[in-house]
Amino acid sequence: AVVSTQSTGEQTINAIEKTHKLAKLDDMPEWLCNIETVFKYLKYPVVSMGIIKYCKEVTMDSSYFKGVTDSVPLHLIMIDEIANNHPLHHETVFEFLKPLFERSHEHLQELEQIEIRKMIIDRMVHLLCVGHVIPVIQYMRYCLDNETADKSLIRHFAAEVMEVTTSPYSAEFIAEFLPIAKNPDITAPLRNINESDSISQFIEYCGG
Repeated sequence: AVVSTQSTGEQTINAIEKTHKLAKLDDMPEWLCNIETVFKYLKYPVVSMGIIKYCKEVTMDSSYFKGVTDSVPLHLIMIDEIANNHPLHHETVFEFLKPLFERSHEHLQELEQIEIRKMIIDRMVHLLCVGHVIPVIQYMRYCLDNETADKSLIRHFAAEVMEVTTSPYSAEFIAEFLPIAKNPDITAPLRNINESDSISQFIEYCGG
């Protein structure tokens, strides 16, 4: 293995300069060619903050999601990696994801819009998995209570959460998630008659 002779400060500056160059080029093949190096650079908090700002700018383009409904774009994969590396960036990542979820994608067909929002929900569930639990659930409850999201999306969220969590559940988790789990409009299609499904078991765990 090659041992770097650069100081931490020099390594950080090098990482900033190289990712800044890639961002200025804004060329997807270049990003893909350098993706392993970029992922190493994302371990630097200052680089990650810059990448979040870059991703925010790129995804603001109304045509960004055109043709990408069947795969997760690289920019969102980088956002996942930032969430993995930097707990202190979780709120910033969440503030990036929320307007992306709420935005209208009128140039896409309705089913495509649903798939895009499911993709963004999956990023939120990933954020939940790495520790940003209560704010994510509170946001989806807000969407449910204020009818700002299609019920199928809340259902997708509920199913994903049950897949990645297990007991024991904290009192705060129960307080926030139980109203979603007990809402028949959301979870009835996820439940079965013998109550062996994860939603029914969660409700039973909470005392019915």
